[in-house]
Amino acid sequence: MQMRRTPVVLALALALGLSGCAAKVVGSPVAAGGATSAPSTTASGKPSASGKPTSSGTAKPSATSAAPSGTQSTGKVKIGTRKKSTGPDACGLVTPEDAKVAVGAARVGEPGCILSTEEPYVVVLVLVTFSDFEGQAREFEIGGNTAYEIKDDADCSVIVMLTDDPDEITPALKVDVTPVDEGLDTCKIAVALATKGFERLPNA
Repeated sequence: MQMRRTPVVLALALALGLSGCAAKVVGSPVAAGGATSAPSTTASGKPSASGKPTSSGTAKPSATSAAPSGTQSTGKVKIGTRKKSTGPDACGLVTPEDAKVAVGAARVGEPGCILSTEEPYVVVLVLVTFSDFEGQAREFEIGGNTAYEIKDDADCSVIVMLTDDPDEITPALKVDVTPVDEGLDTCKIAVALATKGFERLPNA
């Protein structure tokens, strides 16, 4: 009998949930099609000599620039379909069946903000959250809105902007995909699930 890896999946899920709710980090978007990201800036708006942010503080996220404090976006966020970023329950935006189909899994766990599949084993975290991210990203669109794909080793995250309101604290839908098994296209899975979640969000 094959040993189930449920404890491993649960441990990953808890780690994802804690980091997704508490982390607020910095990064630089990179436009799709090979465009390079804009140079990093200091808190005063002047480019730093090293090209890295010199400000240690964390500023309030801005929906007009998906890059957080210390970086400069490739351009103004595009909003083709304005979505409600407050009120909707993110835990129902992506269903277990969505995850099962996107991953190509044999089995899937219970509904919620944290979804897990088996054969292959994958953990999915869905949040309506900050627009900040760490590292560099591929910039593209989902539903006419600016989106960012961030790859970190085998893991992949997709952030979709829901509004360009600079006063909105949680202006983005974020889907994190973390595999336990190897050889999966986690970014393809994340894009598919982010698209499903975006479609279910009510229009503003």
